Amino acid sequence: MGVEKSRFVVSGDWVEQQLGSPGFKTIDASWYLPMHKRNGAEEFVQGHIPGSVFFDQDAIADHSTGLPHSLPSPEFFAKEVGDLGISDTDVIVVYDGPGFFSAPRVWWMLRAMGVEKVYVLDGGLDGWKVDGRPLESGTPDPAPATFTPRFRGRRVTTFDEMRAIVDNGSAQIIDARGAGRFTGEEAEPRAGMRSGHMPGARSLPAASLSDKGHLKDLDTLRAMMEEAGVDLSKPAVTSCGSGVTAAVVTLALESLGHTNNALYDGSWSEWGGRDDTPVVTGPAEPLEKPVHGPLRAHVTRLEMTAPPRQSLPMPVNLQTALIRTQDIPLHYYRYLYRQIGKRWHWYKRLRMSDADLSAILRDPKVSVTVLYVNGAPAGMYELNQLDGDVVELSYFGLFEHALGLGIGKWFLLQALYSAWQTSPRKVTVTTNTLDHPRALPLYQMMGFTPVATSDAWVEPLSDAELLAFGKRD
Repeated sequence: MGVEKSRFVVSGDWVEQQLGSPGFKTIDASWYLPMHKRNGAEEFVQGHIPGSVFFDQDAIADHSTGLPHSLPSPEFFAKEVGDLGISDTDVIVVYDGPGFFSAPRVWWMLRAMGVEKVYVLDGGLDGWKVDGRPLESGTPDPAPATFTPRFRGRRVTTFDEMRAIVDNGSAQIIDARGAGRFTGEEAEPRAGMRSGHMPGARSLPAASLSDKGHLKDLDTLRAMMEEAGVDLSKPAVTSCGSGVTAAVVTLALESLGHTNNALYDGSWSEWGGRDDTPVVTGPAEPLEKPVHGPLRAHVTRLEMTAPPRQSLPMPVNLQTALIRTQDIPLHYYRYLYRQIGKRWHWYKRLRMSDADLSAILRDPKVSVTVLYVNGAPAGMYELNQLDGDVVELSYFGLFEHALGLGIGKWFLLQALYSAWQTSPRKVTVTTNTLDHPRALPLYQMMGFTPVATSDAWVEPLSDAELLAFGKRD
């Protein structure tokens, strides 16, 4: 069985096959520190992937901050990128020299501006050259294109937000600088900056996530996150020296299905360059050892007594289908249930016998609807007509690969439309603190009101149980 790679990374073979295709664009995003003794712009003129344009990270930036290459306004970004001949609807591959240094920063910028089909070249231009693939030289003169930004502000953390996170611990802080800079044993390359790290930060050097220009496989990345003390079920903010290599960690997080993350754009250039921010030195604080046993969850029961008034358009650039199942096979239901619920400790239906689960799914009061995106299952919701005038939204969720596509609110709205088709008196749903951190506010946004709370103990599925489930299905 082959190792699983990031969905955001593409091979040189694939890129070479696409060269010259309509709507396919390549961007050279090479940028280097003085110690690298390389110049991205000069190297681009000497030789680059045919059809590429050069993205100058120092020029396409907000120059009013006093910080290096800050994320510019959507309007400025759109004009500059449009002048490079890049449209927001293109399929875009970004690369740099070594592979995973500065290219992920432009990948992150494009995604922050709403681009969905953007990838990073595995192995970089250096690997492209080693493989003997085609190059062209000179400075291109691309025809301008229209780039329409759809800025996603939640992907960016400001200084004030970063200060609040340090104070209240509302998100994990992942520092992508080298270990010596994190501990303060190595001086910062920029003069006048203090050494060390933000209180509570975890060290995960960006350079450790790739090997000879190739991003490591997902199992390895997941193990590295765990070793660094990063919990993939909790919010995270990435940081580095100036906001460039933090995007490598962001790409790794997104590759593992973690979407509740942002990048601190000012990074250490801002935090370490001030004299009013807390800085600590030495290794990261020791991790608390996980306690094996039941997990305590705070449960909230919600109700809505009128159909949703809002409407949302169908997601663009995605082929979606909602199919209400008839006599869904048990193995397929368990597959959906396990893939969606494994991060949120869904367990009840997995521990049921075939007879008990079959009795529930064949009950005419229960319906299961599956969401497909681009032909693959991406989520499901389950409704239960408790009595003549109450409908329960029993389960609702998305696969990891569908998180971050911008379809969550739309999908929930479709579930609620379906729940209200029988004109019930109310629709109910239950969530808890082991669920997605945005689940409760999302339900309230859609019109649900909390009516009761309680505490419950959840017995996590053991590795042995998961193995047995896999063999059974």
